[in-house]
Amino acid sequence: MRVTSVTTTLSAEDILFDLKTLVEPKVPELEVSTIILEDNYIEIKGSYKKGVTIPFLARVKIVSVINNIMTLKIEKVRVLKIGIPKFILNLASKTAAKKAEEMGVYYSKENKNISVNIETILSEVPHVHLIVDEFTMDKGLLTLKIKSIEADLDAMEKERNKDKIEEERIKREKEEKRIREFNRKLGLLERTEDSYTGFRNTIYRKVPFDKRNIADYALILPDLYALAFRLLKDKRVARRDKILIGFTFGYPLLPIDIIPKKFPIIGRLDDLYIVLFGADHILRKIPLPIIVKNWQGDLNILKQVRDNIDMIIGFTPGKNLSQAYEFVDNSLDNKNPSYLNDEYYLTPEIKVVEKEEPAVFTPDSIKE
Repeated sequence: MRVTSVTTTLSAEDILFDLKTLVEPKVPELEVSTIILEDNYIEIKGSYKKGVTIPFLARVKIVSVINNIMTLKIEKVRVLKIGIPKFILNLASKTAAKKAEEMGVYYSKENKNISVNIETILSEVPHVHLIVDEFTMDKGLLTLKIKSIEADLDAMEKERNKDKIEEERIKREKEEKRIREFNRKLGLLERTEDSYTGFRNTIYRKVPFDKRNIADYALILPDLYALAFRLLKDKRVARRDKILIGFTFGYPLLPIDIIPKKFPIIGRLDDLYIVLFGADHILRKIPLPIIVKNWQGDLNILKQVRDNIDMIIGFTPGKNLSQAYEFVDNSLDNKNPSYLNDEYYLTPEIKVVEKEEPAVFTPDSIKE
């Protein structure tokens, strides 16, 4: 984009804001507190910190603007010297002068003038080029006539996107770090052991090594039943969920159908669908650390079951029951939540042992 000329007006507040935005970040020792515009003068009050804080007041007059060089004449400079050693003042003066030159501000000892290279100062605002042609000051306002303004809008847009991409990258790295730490702690959980543990290990050892991946899948249903039984004994599991677990995993074991076929929805479900409904509910609702602690099988298998059981049940008559129960359960949970977030259940009171599983799970606080 290119504009031939434009006139802009700056107040004392505008100049103070620009100094704090463009100058102070590059000169952290400098703090400008007040700007006053009067007649053809600019009065600046502030302080410079070099070991000690040195208050100052400077009054300058704008002489001219030629070829983007603004010339200022120093009318008055006052520095509070009380209690400040001379060598500190000299050091502060040299340091300030050096940093000023880096920013395009030069001081001439001969005529006590300051030259300001506008182009150098504007280098802090990338992709914008302009020439200041004239200036006037009236009623506390500095008016600048600017010509030949050029702005690379595409580059500016890329610059904005660059910041956004960087923010997203930092956010993504933080989430990845949380996920790695979450899974590290999951892998350190001491898993529950009972009679099923020994029974399963005995069977597993008898399976040929090259067939054990098949055995992992074949043992999903027994592992789910073992999980359900252990959750019934886990004090952290809500009573409402224990009732559901007892019904959905216990009903298929009964020798008779307690619920008639004519009973709406549930009466038409096969036993397997009821188990899938129960498994789907507990794997979605009960915090993952509680599930992992009570799961006997491989965690990668658990993740596959957890990720896909909802889709599987969607193709069965259990879908309607799942939706109806979820609506009621969510309503009750909104009034009185059953659990806190996943990471809460990885607190230090949980005993850990030195073993680790691969990172495969995402905490519920990140998924939300």
